[in-house]
Amino acid sequence: MDCLTIYTDGASRGNPGNAAAAWLILRGTEVLESDVLVLGKQTNNVAEYTALIHAIRSAKKYAEPKTTELNIYSDSELMISQMNGTYKVRSASLQPLHQEAEESAAAFASVSYHHVPRENSYIGSCDWLCNNALDKMSAADMIDDLRKGREPVECRPIGIVHSPFKDRKDAPNQGRNTREISHIEIFPEYRDGLVGLSPDDAVFILCWFDRSERDILQVVPHGRKQLTGVFATRAPVRPNPISLTLVTIESIEGTMLTVRGLEALDNTPVLDIKPYYAGIDSPENE
Repeated sequence: MDCLTIYTDGASRGNPGNAAAAWLILRGTEVLESDVLVLGKQTNNVAEYTALIHAIRSAKKYAEPKTTELNIYSDSELMISQMNGTYKVRSASLQPLHQEAEESAAAFASVSYHHVPRENSYIGSCDWLCNNALDKMSAADMIDDLRKGREPVECRPIGIVHSPFKDRKDAPNQGRNTREISHIEIFPEYRDGLVGLSPDDAVFILCWFDRSERDILQVVPHGRKQLTGVFATRAPVRPNPISLTLVTIESIEGTMLTVRGLEALDNTPVLDIKPYYAGIDSPENE
C-alpha cells in the first residue's frame, strides 16, 4: 500500500479578504509538490477547504488512488473536525466544498484527517506560501490602484521657505537666475536629518509649489515658441508641482538653513533636501 502525506493551509486577510490556499504533498520525507493558489476575496474557511480539495486532486498525479492511503494534516480545527464527522457543516458556503472534498477523497483506499498546531514546520511552509502570495497580490493591487489614480501618495513637508519673493511675478524662472538669499526653516522633528550638512554644500531643495496650476500638461517654455509637454520642461505648472532647485548653503543655525539661488515663493512647503554629487548628478559625457 502506497502512502502520501498532505499538509494544507488557507489564509484570508480581512476574512473575507484577499485569500490564498497552499499545500504540500510528500512521500515519506520527499516533497512531491509544493503549490499555492490565489483565490481573490474569500473567507479563511473557504481558503482552508480549497487547499484541501486541490491537494487531494493533485495527489492523484503521484499515486494510484485505489492502492494509496492519504494522511492529511491541517491547523484548521473546524475543517478537520468536519471532515472527521465530529462537527456538522452548518455554513451554506462550506457545504458544497465539504461535499467536494469527500467525493475527491473517496477515490483513495483510505484517508485520515489530523489537526496539528500552526507551529508544525510543514504547516509553517504552507503558511509562508500563502502569505508570500498575498504579499505579491497586495503589491500588485497597490500598483494597479496607483495606475488608476485611485491611491494617493502622501508627502509631509519637512519645512517651509522664507523668501524675499512674495508673488510669482517677483520670482525668477530658475533659481540660478537669482543671487537672493532665502531661509529654509526645518521643522524640529526633522532636526536630526540635518546632521552632515555644512556651509558651502551644494544641495537640491525639493519643494511643493502649492500655488501652481495642476491641470496643465503643455506650456510654451521660456525662450521658445511651440507648445511642449510639461514633463519636458521645468515649468512649475504640472500634475504634481514638485520643484527641484540646486542651491548653495550659506549657513546653518539650528534648524534654519540660509541658502542662495532658490526661486521658491515665501511660505512654500519643503519636501526634501538631497546633496549634490558631481559624479552621479552630471551626465557621463560632460
